[in-house]
Amino acid sequence: MPAELADGIWFWGGLGPIAYYDRDGHQVGNETEAARQYTFTEVNGKGRLEFIQYLGLRNSANCVTEIFTTKKGTVAFGSGDKLTFYPVEGSFRNTKTGCSNNGTETRTAAGDDLKPEEYFYELKMGSNTRLLYIYDITDVNREDPVFVYQQAK
Repeated sequence: MPAELADGIWFWGGLGPIAYYDRDGHQVGNETEAARQYTFTEVNGKGRLEFIQYLGLRNSANCVTEIFTTKKGTVAFGSGDKLTFYPVEGSFRNTKTGCSNNGTETRTAAGDDLKPEEYFYELKMGSNTRLLYIYDITDVNREDPVFVYQQAK
């Protein structure tokens, strides 16, 4: 594992431009909220990766859907700045509140959810912060990053 990634937490997050307010003018939330995080560690010389993702959706009736994804597994780094994530476990949780069909659904990752994921990566500096650029494996010229994560630790 590259030293710059070892024991690092990398984060991306964003809010949608539309916000909703209650009758008293208090903001209750944005239409969309999203966050993704990679945590790299090394155990006995083997790279480990934990992926966490959150997506929140809200409508004008204040129906909120929250989607949580986690995956854990090993990570390998190849030539040409290639990263391969081999998830071995994970889970998905969808929660609805303030909706006509409130509730929580959970399921364990299986089958295609645990297929290896290949990316190109690149580390850059931006505004005194280290950034991790993730590119689709088909973007061999690294022109269109899928996500740009900021180092949080």
